[in-house]
Amino acid sequence: MSEIDYILDFAVNLGKQELLSGATLERVNETVGVVCHSYGLHDVSVFSLSSILIVSAKNAQGTAASRQVMIPAAGIHLERLRSLNELYHSICREKPDPATLRGRLREVMSVKEYPEAVVILGNLLATASLTFIFGGTARDALAAMVNMFVLYWLLKLIGTSGINKIISNILCTLVEGTLAILLVRIGLAQNYFIVIIANTMLIIPGIPMVNAMRNLLCGNEMNGILQFFRVLIESAALASGLVLSIYIFGGLILW
Repeated sequence: MSEIDYILDFAVNLGKQELLSGATLERVNETVGVVCHSYGLHDVSVFSLSSILIVSAKNAQGTAASRQVMIPAAGIHLERLRSLNELYHSICREKPDPATLRGRLREVMSVKEYPEAVVILGNLLATASLTFIFGGTARDALAAMVNMFVLYWLLKLIGTSGINKIISNILCTLVEGTLAILLVRIGLAQNYFIVIIANTMLIIPGIPMVNAMRNLLCGNEMNGILQFFRVLIESAALASGLVLSIYIFGGLILW
């Protein structure tokens, strides 16, 4: 492989991993472009959507090359995104041998992962805190924590099955809403809607919405509009699951 091949391989895969970790398309375009320019490439062209990333460039001798990668469904991993940003800055500053770039990217992908027990505990504490913020009682907080524990494992199961995000949102809130109704029915919870709001706040696509608005405000209108409508549809799916649970099982409790 020539130097330009190594550089473009690294740039396009760095951009892909940033998107998968929650970066905005504007940020990815900047990252890919700056990496290419730092190695002396010119006529750099970057095209990105939430599902595809394409980059092309020429070296000093006029040799042209391009790379294209498909982007699977993205998530949020802020620690990995931080490591990728540090790698980006160090590469542009040090300009190491292009042949070593792939190994450098592989190294930063092995970021620290918190033990599952710590992640679950964090979710439970956040859920309890939200319950109290919204005016719930200790019983509501306990019910919301039970609901979140079930929801955590359900989300993990769905994440490994490859189910469409819209369908998974409907399934999650259907289970969440049904369980909340049952918890009110048996007397563990007192305020159904407080329990539901506390649980749903942790699965609302907040960061994707911020990214969509940032793309709209920074000149990436097409990407921003696509992301914005995707967030709206996913949010509507969350509401649909809750409405469905109330429609089916709402008669078990007095509103």
